[in-house]
Amino acid sequence: MILEKKKIVLVGMTGVGKTTIGRVLSKILRRTFIDIDFEVEKASGQKIHHIFEKYGENEFRKIEKKTLYRFLDNEKNFVISTGAGILGDQETIDMIKTNSICIFLEIKINNLVERLSNNVKSRPLLKKSNLKQKLENMIENRIQNYEQAHIIIPVDGLSIPDIVRRIINNLKYHDKN
Repeated sequence: MILEKKKIVLVGMTGVGKTTIGRVLSKILRRTFIDIDFEVEKASGQKIHHIFEKYGENEFRKIEKKTLYRFLDNEKNFVISTGAGILGDQETIDMIKTNSICIFLEIKINNLVERLSNNVKSRPLLKKSNLKQKLENMIENRIQNYEQAHIIIPVDGLSIPDIVRRIINNLKYHDKN
């Protein structure tokens, strides 16, 4: 079974639920869960927003990419939750697609705005701006990369268990093909 030999990488916009879904999925699949944002914070000894403020987005992306590659190069099969901007270059997209099954958790902008409206403090790229406009711009810049995922799961209106069920069903289908 191919699925047993592949890592699973969750991608999507900030606030879509990658970490929450990844934790549940990893328990069901009996795999170790890796949250790249947490691993970056652990390795650097700093919160993500501090890294952004102190060093800027480009430096953060380098650290994030290096951290992701460390887990993609590992022999163990993880469920990996990524930061929203991880698919910023084709090299990273190709690395993820070659070494894992990439799953894009897709959400409509209005639902995303509703989820994030009270939680922008810890999200450095959403500060100091009109939230909806900022998210629309981010999605517009990233959608082409997100859509390169092996599997796309629309999450609007679904509970966590329903989303995880859809992922597992899609993984089974992906494994057969």
